[in-house]
Parts: sequence; C-alpha cells; structure tokens
Amino acid sequence: MKNNSLFRKAVPLVLSAAMMLGFSGVSFAATREAIGSVSIDVQYELSNGMTKGDVDVDCSDSGVDSISVTSVTNTEYGKKPKVTVKLKTDSDYTFKGITKSNVTISGDEATLTKVSASTSSMTVTLTLPKIGTTDDTSLEVTDVSWTDDEDGHVEWEQADDADKYEVRLLRGSSTRETITTSDTKYNFRSAIRSNGKGTYRVKVRALAGSYKGSWTESDDFEVDEDVLDDLGGKTSGGSSSSSSSSSSSSSYSGSNNYSSTGSWLRDNVGVWYCNANRSYTTNNWQQIDGYWYFFNESGYVKTGWLKSPFSDKWYYLNPVDNGTLGRMLTSQWVDNGKFYVNADGVWDGQTR
Repeated sequence: MKNNSLFRKAVPLVLSAAMMLGFSGVSFAATREAIGSVSIDVQYELSNGMTKGDVDVDCSDSGVDSISVTSVTNTEYGKKPKVTVKLKTDSDYTFKGITKSNVTISGDEATLTKVSASTSSMTVTLTLPKIGTTDDTSLEVTDVSWTDDEDGHVEWEQADDADKYEVRLLRGSSTRETITTSDTKYNFRSAIRSNGKGTYRVKVRALAGSYKGSWTESDDFEVDEDVLDDLGGKTSGGSSSSSSSSSSSSSYSGSNNYSSTGSWLRDNVGVWYCNANRSYTTNNWQQIDGYWYFFNESGYVKTGWLKSPFSDKWYYLNPVDNGTLGRMLTSQWVDNGKFYVNADGVWDGQTR
C-alpha cells in the first residue's frame, strides 16, 4: 500500500514535467522568424540534353542558408525543361506560410510552376522556354565539305542541339545512299565505288527527337576514271568479279597500296579485297590464297554465321580480326565450341 501511494504521488509530477517540456518546445518553435518572401536568381544555358550543371541559382535573402538545383528534366529539343530547386533555412527561420505569390524569379526567363514549403525547407519548380525555339541556328549544319584526300570522306560542323544527322549522297539529282549517324563525318567510298563515275554531292541535316533542321549541301565531287581507280571502284575496263584470285597473302595491310596480285583493304565500314584488275567481288564467294571468303552486296567480307544463298547450307566465317578475318573455317568446333563444321566448312548438325 505504501508503494502504491508513492506511485500515485509521482504521476502528477511526471505529467507536469512532460507538459513543461512540451510547452517549452512549442515556445521554442514559435521563436522561429517567418520568411515573408524569397527572390531567386536563375541563369542557364538552354540546350538539348542540358543537365544540372547548365543551371545556376542564387538567393541572398535573410534566413536562407542554402539553395541548389536538384534536378533538370524534359531536356529534349522542342520541350520545356523542368528545373527543381531546393532551399533550406537557417535554424532561426521558417518557410511556413510561403506560397507562389511570395516567390519572385529574376535573371534568365523562367516560369514559376510550383512551390512547396515546410518549416526548414522549400522546393520550387521552374519551367524554362522550349529548347531550340529561342535560337534559330541550334539545328543548323554548316561547312559540309569533301576532304582533300578525295577518298569519299565528307565532314561537317556540329549543330548545337543535334542528336544525330541524316546524310544523303547524290549523283546528279538522284539519291544514291541515305544514312543516319551521330558522328560529324562519313565515308561514302563504298557507295561511290558501286555507282561509278559522275558528279556527287552530299546533303546533311541535323535531327533532334522529331525535329529536323534544314538541308545543307556540299560542293560537287567529280569522280572520273582516275579517282574511281584510286577508290578501287568499277572502271570502264573492270567489273565486279567472283573469280578466284592468286593473292600471295591472305591478310590485309590496312593501306591503299595495290599489289600485282590483289590486296586486302580496310575503311571505316569494313574490310574488302581489291583484285589485281581493280575489281571486287559482291554477293559471292571468292577463293583467295586457297581459302574461301564471302563478300556482301557492297563488297565487304562477311563474318560469323552465313547461310549460303546458293546452297542454303550454313558456314562459319572467322569473326576474329586477326589477319584471317572472314575466312571460312573447316573441320573444327566453332562459335565458342558449340557447333561443328566439316571439311567443306558446312555445319553438319553436330552441337554440344
């Protein structure tokens, strides 16, 4: 009974202490000074694919301890980027009660979209102008030109907001090839080799999402028999050949020097073989130095699995760039040791 009596006396004291602490906390919180308004200065570099590093924000208002950009989204060409900014207060201040009407934006053009405030932090969302619409030159391609080497290379200056480029090769007024690349150069040697002599031009335009810039054209590139001969293309005295060659070497040198028996050559597209008469094989087999190779419609050597268009049988052409690239393999397990090709190079159905 005595212990219970002491417990009953202690309870009011504990409750009183808790209430005092609670009131003290409320009183402490009430001492935070409310920030009545906030001014944010925004500076940015509007561009396709822009990031947080392209946006600078600043706030010098009393009570604001820090400000930073936490995210930038919607950054594709033609869209309006969304910038999220976070502010934090000093310990003696609060953002409680702040709304959009209390926030002003200065500096570069930006629209205040949303404000979310709590005691010690505030999140602000800004919407920037559409990317590309404030600069008519952001998808402009300039200086499209053939290189001095006359080897089929064309180059152009990078457009500011381009994701990639559409490039067309024309002979006269006829389009001979259209490609898309993220690079600012391309080698049309293969297409020129296939199409022969003539006057060639290139048209380039920048692409950004669904947006397309204007076409920019190069000067004319006159391909006569001498230029075509240097490119390894068809001349008046030569044509694509599927006959065998007596090349003294089965490895390519990577140079454009021709030997009396033919040469392996390489460009930015692939590896091909130029015969002694300056012709080359397309869509066919060719035996070179006793080994069989298959060349595609553009004359480049095929690698990996090939279903022959003539026999419908499967062959495996060396995919390793070790000087025997494209060589038909025989009497061995291939493709990581999973399939067996026989003495004729044909996969005979064996697997493991």
